[in-house]
Amino acid sequence: MASQSCFETAPSNDGYAVSVGHSLAADIAADVLEAGGNAIDAGVAASIALTVLHSEQVQFGGVAPILVYIAEEDCYFSVEGAGRWPAAADASFFEEKHRGRIPQGILRTVTPAAPDAWLTALERFGTMGFADLAAPAQALAANGFPAHDDLVACSAQFERYYRRTGENNARIWLPGDAPVKAGQVFRLPELAGTLGLLIDADRKGAAKSGRIGGMQAVRDVFYKGEIADAMIRHVKAHDGWLAAEDLARHHTPVVAATKGNVFGGTLITPGCWTQGPALSQALQILDIGGVASHPHQSADASHMLIEALKLALVDREAYYGDPEFINVPLEKLLSTDYAKMRATLIDPDAAHFPLPPAGELPMKAIPGRTPAAGADEETVSLDTSVAAIADSAGNIFVSTPSDPSFDGPVVPELGFVISTRGAQSHVAAGHPARLEAGKRPRVSAYPMIFKRADGCHIAGGGPGADLQLQAMLQVLTHHLAHGLSLQEALDAPRVFTHGIPASTEPHLSFAGKVVLEEAIPDTLLEALAIRGHKSVFGKTGGIAQPSICLVANHPSGELIAVGDPRRASGQRVKQSVRIKEDES
Repeated sequence: MASQSCFETAPSNDGYAVSVGHSLAADIAADVLEAGGNAIDAGVAASIALTVLHSEQVQFGGVAPILVYIAEEDCYFSVEGAGRWPAAADASFFEEKHRGRIPQGILRTVTPAAPDAWLTALERFGTMGFADLAAPAQALAANGFPAHDDLVACSAQFERYYRRTGENNARIWLPGDAPVKAGQVFRLPELAGTLGLLIDADRKGAAKSGRIGGMQAVRDVFYKGEIADAMIRHVKAHDGWLAAEDLARHHTPVVAATKGNVFGGTLITPGCWTQGPALSQALQILDIGGVASHPHQSADASHMLIEALKLALVDREAYYGDPEFINVPLEKLLSTDYAKMRATLIDPDAAHFPLPPAGELPMKAIPGRTPAAGADEETVSLDTSVAAIADSAGNIFVSTPSDPSFDGPVVPELGFVISTRGAQSHVAAGHPARLEAGKRPRVSAYPMIFKRADGCHIAGGGPGADLQLQAMLQVLTHHLAHGLSLQEALDAPRVFTHGIPASTEPHLSFAGKVVLEEAIPDTLLEALAIRGHKSVFGKTGGIAQPSICLVANHPSGELIAVGDPRRASGQRVKQSVRIKEDES
């Protein structure tokens, strides 16, 4: 039964910017803001809607890294929405039984993090209840929506994965025993039922104990009650490790966000349980290395960009992992002196091959597996969406909810796959992201906020697995170093290195390989080849391409929302005119 939203009962908001991975989710966020909710309320509503609208790439039981900026406090918070390996997890099992691999399926399962992350964000920073924010998503799941390009492409491209993973995955994402067709009405009735249970729990709990009590009731049903019971029955039936105790003890830390100083401003990301800080490292190297002195998208600038990415991402492989388990030298990695040292390693005339060394810090780099010639490159983790919101008070919410629908067996009565983010852990001894009981995988999905020197905030993220960081690096470099507008920076064609070990199993790397979007001229490909890059052209659009959504709010009150043309998304801006008191 579809629940009704009561957004219309709240007062109107006088200005906002919304950029979200699907236009209907953007509409939902705008409705929340119009009803008087803040950026956090709107962001949670949009994120829950994305688990329906982008269910092929975003699972309700997946991950949800979140950044929040509270303008009144001038503080940035990281809501660490990532699951942990079950207490029974053991890396040696994969060494002994699976030749050091983490196979597709139930053994990749970690605790589902997104619901608790949304509830934690609402409790700390929101103003509205879970039921009203989840009701639009429930209605979409129950009534359906027209299938979009990403859903159609994913359903076709991964048909064999859906069939191999289980009959219920195929039943949901191959309706009628065939890939989804464009415009076909797509429904998720089991997920609608799950949302209905949680909405009812919130309303009953709130009636007894207020807004916070309602959200605790939601948490209890999901992590300790009826939904938890269904998840554990499912895991046991598939011989998985997740136990009731793992669910019951799950909680979402809220910590100060990680900051890096670059281009006269500050880049804010989650910590090194994501790859986010590597974006700061690469930007610092480009800034100090003088990328702004080279013409935009020239051979010199593009070569420097590729080499800066290599330098930052080999450090990711050498040092990044769950900071609750390993001592990551993050202060050193994000220092100006370190960036200066790394920048000197870029030879303007020659590419590092296969990779530059990691920095000489107290941990050792672990090389990724190198594929044999002709290896299947269908290893990219096609998941993640984004919700970026700025409200009239200056608050910001940005999140990258994630996890695919074809990587593990769906819980049939619940309509979602429990997070398979364990695929982004390693088995090799000594690797900083090696799996351990209770440890979080180092996830590729991350949101970011950049505060320019003039006080303007730019916030966003996007899908694209490892390539999302590379895309964001280019967008920010185009804007900050070369003066392009945000939309121009999003539109500009991109180059990508595939020489770094991938975050996702089987952690392949393709030595020296650089892929250029087809809009780039042949002369640039040739110039990069002369420097030693194995350059090839690739598609500009499609489900495999990273697609960035951004919002910006200037201290003057100007609000901007922009979206990447590579995939469909939704942008909404409501501008307000502000008059200072001394001018009225």
